[in-house]
Amino acid sequence: MAEVWFVLHSFLLGAGITFCYDFFRILRRVVPHGILWISLEDMVFWLMTAGGIFSLLYYENNGVFRWIAVFSAGAGMFVYKRTLSGLFVRLVSGAANAALRFLKKILRKLAAPFYALLRLGRRKVQRAVRRAAPALRIRQKRLNLRLTAWKKKLRIMVTDRGKKRCER
Repeated sequence: MAEVWFVLHSFLLGAGITFCYDFFRILRRVVPHGILWISLEDMVFWLMTAGGIFSLLYYENNGVFRWIAVFSAGAGMFVYKRTLSGLFVRLVSGAANAALRFLKKILRKLAAPFYALLRLGRRKVQRAVRRAAPALRIRQKRLNLRLTAWKKKLRIMVTDRGKKRCER
């Protein structure tokens, strides 16, 4: 009878492992991931899986590895994957994506007045800049003329001093 329980627990462990991996699949469908995050998630998954298999073998079979555990866990994975996995992933990820879309719509509606204020403020600033631009161009020209005049005076002063030194 202990053998039957061991095979049943191995079968359920295989189905449970695949069920846990479905949560990672759902997360990847809801939130797009890069290769780094996928690798980290897979590493966490395999560490948890190794812990589950180790505890099954340790407590159920006194730490002795048996191929029947591998085959029955594989069978549990296969049966779960073929029956419930696809439907579960589609339903949960679809519901999560729908909830996120709904939340996004609500947040857009709540933020709409702030965006309207930003657009209005931007228009006013653009209008003020357009109105001030001709006056700023005139001031810039005047400033350039003054700087040019100062530059010429400075050059004359420097060259006059040089000529006076040469005359001495």
